[in-house]
Amino acid sequence: MSRETIQISLPYGDSTTDVHLPRQNLLAIVSPREVGQTADVATQVRRALRDPAGTAPFVTALKGGERLLLLVDDNTRPTPVDQILPTLLEELEVERRRVEVTILIALGTHRKMTDEEIERKIGHEIVASYPVLNHDWDNERALVDLGVTPNGTPIRVNRLIQEADLCLGIGCITPHNLAGWSGGGKIVQPGICGKETTYHTHLLAARCPTTNLGKLVNPVRLEIDEVADRAALGGVVNTILDRHRNVAYVVAGEARAAHRQGVSVARSISEVPVPGLADIVLVSSYPADMDFWQANKGLYAAERIVKRGGDIILITPCPEGLSSQREHVLTMQALAGIPSRSLYHQARQRGIRDYAALTVCDIAARCRELAWVSVVSEGLTEDEIGVLGLDPAESGEEALDRALKRQGDEARITVLTHGGETLPVVGN
Repeated sequence: MSRETIQISLPYGDSTTDVHLPRQNLLAIVSPREVGQTADVATQVRRALRDPAGTAPFVTALKGGERLLLLVDDNTRPTPVDQILPTLLEELEVERRRVEVTILIALGTHRKMTDEEIERKIGHEIVASYPVLNHDWDNERALVDLGVTPNGTPIRVNRLIQEADLCLGIGCITPHNLAGWSGGGKIVQPGICGKETTYHTHLLAARCPTTNLGKLVNPVRLEIDEVADRAALGGVVNTILDRHRNVAYVVAGEARAAHRQGVSVARSISEVPVPGLADIVLVSSYPADMDFWQANKGLYAAERIVKRGGDIILITPCPEGLSSQREHVLTMQALAGIPSRSLYHQARQRGIRDYAALTVCDIAARCRELAWVSVVSEGLTEDEIGVLGLDPAESGEEALDRALKRQGDEARITVLTHGGETLPVVGN
């Protein structure tokens, strides 16, 4: 007797992809909550700026003629920067006070954004009115040395922050695989730091015994906050979005205080209970799907809710391959096939310092030690998927058929529609 099937439509880059699965096997479909937009973005930004967390309104720091540096996240993040900046600049009265504004794109170690991408992210009028720069993270001359943290992390940040009278960061808050939650001081580290600073904080994550996903306090977040303090981040404006990219809430203020306030809201959207562990987890990496450097976030969500010996199916477009940075790709290739417990030791013995790529190798190794992992991707070659020790599949159905043969007719399947920004939790 044929089984009744259900069609699941998953976000896939700028479009969707459909997967059919047996209805009787479905355990849960897990997505961030839909909240809707309670007010227009300008109103929410204005409210947050006039009642900031942990500090006086930012405008009180501007008397006239100051240099203001605005840090904004890049196109790997969904923050609606183009909707935030006009109201922020208006509230800061930059024209009347003759404030000198510079906008710096906090790339971390990502590739530089193109002019077209910058205009789409920031908005034509802002780009035409103020200088907008990509953070030059691999250029020592663009960085200033601020010493080391108590953990030994060298602090090298973009020198523009030292030249500014006030620096504000604009970002969003979602569950984050390494830092627990994005937002807050993360706009500085890794946002505008040199690669050695970023590699050291990533090493803290790689050596944590469990994932930091969803943990407000963890070694990586504490290090991020330390670096942001040393760099004199003056405050943040952070958005919380629902699954349809609606701005559900905006927080502003001192970086730590605003971040913690924002996390409490973000948790109510992104933290979703599931009824139990699944034999098979089908996960779209959306919205983290530009390359595998982003898409691996889907694995962090899936590993929380799959049974040991189960199957994970990651669906992700990855149009830019494993990573846009050659050093990261070379590190992944050099550490291919190494068990997670040995990755750090092997990297050290081989003189590999790219600890950021080590975290990508680590989640791939952990997941393949926990479960069978298949990857469905138009942007990744079989060889690239093989570097990660994972199994390629032509389609979601092919990967699902393979998983069901392995797990049996009664296998329970959970679907994560937004694996890049969901915090699934077993139980209520």
